[in-house]
Amino acid sequence: MGGSYDLNALSGINAASNGLGVISNNLANAQSVGFKGSRAEFADLFSGAQNSPGSGVRVAAITQDFGQGTINGTGRELDMAVDGEGFFILEDKTGRYDNVYTRNGSFKLDKDGYLTSQEGNRVQGYRLNETLSTEANPVFDTTLSSIDLDALNREPRATDEMTFDINLNGELPFNVDPQGTNTGVAATDDSIGSTTNLDKLFQPDGASGAYTGFPDFSTTKDVYDSLGGEHRLTINFYKRDVVPADDGAGNAISNTDANGVVPAAAGTQVKYTSWLVQYTMQDYNDDTGQWENSGHVSLPDGTIPNYAATGAGASGQVYEMRFNTSGELMGVYQPDDGAGNYDITNNGAGIVGVAGSDVDTALAASNLNWTKTANQPKLHFVIDTPLTGATDPLGGETATAGNFEIDLSFDDMTQFSGSNNLRGVTQNGFKIGDLVGLTTGLDGVIEARYSNGRSIPVAQLGLANFSDKNGMEKLGGQMYAENFTSGTVQLGTPQNNGFGTIQAGSLEYSNVDVAGELVNMIQTQRTYQASAQVISTSQTLTQTILNL
Repeated sequence: MGGSYDLNALSGINAASNGLGVISNNLANAQSVGFKGSRAEFADLFSGAQNSPGSGVRVAAITQDFGQGTINGTGRELDMAVDGEGFFILEDKTGRYDNVYTRNGSFKLDKDGYLTSQEGNRVQGYRLNETLSTEANPVFDTTLSSIDLDALNREPRATDEMTFDINLNGELPFNVDPQGTNTGVAATDDSIGSTTNLDKLFQPDGASGAYTGFPDFSTTKDVYDSLGGEHRLTINFYKRDVVPADDGAGNAISNTDANGVVPAAAGTQVKYTSWLVQYTMQDYNDDTGQWENSGHVSLPDGTIPNYAATGAGASGQVYEMRFNTSGELMGVYQPDDGAGNYDITNNGAGIVGVAGSDVDTALAASNLNWTKTANQPKLHFVIDTPLTGATDPLGGETATAGNFEIDLSFDDMTQFSGSNNLRGVTQNGFKIGDLVGLTTGLDGVIEARYSNGRSIPVAQLGLANFSDKNGMEKLGGQMYAENFTSGTVQLGTPQNNGFGTIQAGSLEYSNVDVAGELVNMIQTQRTYQASAQVISTSQTLTQTILNL
């Protein structure tokens, strides 16, 4: 009988010893980043008859508590914490596993510019898809890969896309030359819509001279050539005229709907407001301290339009923008040589267009044929004198650096009354730059700041989860691996599909409750002592029997 007591008590001592081991491990890791505390779960041992007192106790499982730990700010931009569900995903540099998982977000950059754990495992996420992304709408890949923060900006990118989000003030009168007669009649020479002033706008170095009026709105944007050379693109907007609806025979009509649309009929013209937008490429001259025209307009095949001079007096490309009576952009129009090319004929006496279907009587004096393009026309420039741009070793422009072909997007342009409002002008070119800082959002999007002034999203952190977290294989160092018992890994991104958010500049510390662990330690210690006392008592009873 005493042997049974001894074995039961011995199992209690062993179980309590294991329990104390779990508690001591929790206390030892009370300050470990991302550590999750455990508890020992005990179960009785039973065999024999139903009236048997039992065979002792065993440790049925050591269960880990994956509850949220305390998140403390560190101020270090590469420290990250998951607030909610999910594990960071790391590439396993040992090659034993495809990936390993952790709640420890203490990251660093390695010598190659990859985001890694302190042990050197590369952090996994979804990299920026540069082909599908725009400046305003980043698109990320859908497959995991290592996050390389140094790869971007190692090579320059030539500007080939620009977007314009501007409201032009619809209350402005049409633009006039202050040296003109200012009669208030749009068709006369003081208006930007007249033949002479169009000639001046298109050919500032021509016989008529440059237009002496001021644009109604102007903005600039730096663009970059294929070698990263920087040039300034100046964009001037001129309000040309409000054009009444026309029946195609020069007769004004008024039967338009709320959007200024005339019932479909051959030759009809809806009411619209005409603006001219002029683009000029310039470089900064250090000797004079002035911005100077450095390029000229070219056609897509590289030839020079008839009106476009080269050199210091080079003119810019000009488009017409038409807005309906609701302030919405109806379309973008370009000067047409009659064959669909951006070109006009200059016979030395001013602008002479090819006869076309333009029924706008207020603009007919210009003899200029305007053809509608998509709202995303192309801008073509050749840099003649790259003062600040890229040059070859012997001086002068390179074969590719001096050529620009830029897709322009005007889809967001409006003309509402009140004021001119520059909501945003973007371009996608850049010169080379080095990484200088990072910012990570709640959604896990990592925005990198570079020495070339760019601040762009480069990747989005991936997060993982499992159906049975306690089934994961423990690897130590707060890292885990997928296991058969854990279930298949579930992948996602922060703030989506039940995953938590990312707290940048913070770390999640251990979720161990030190006070609670100390209480558990006292209780387990008493259990240990009680089991030891049972053995002592059993020995005393046995000795008493032997002394009979």
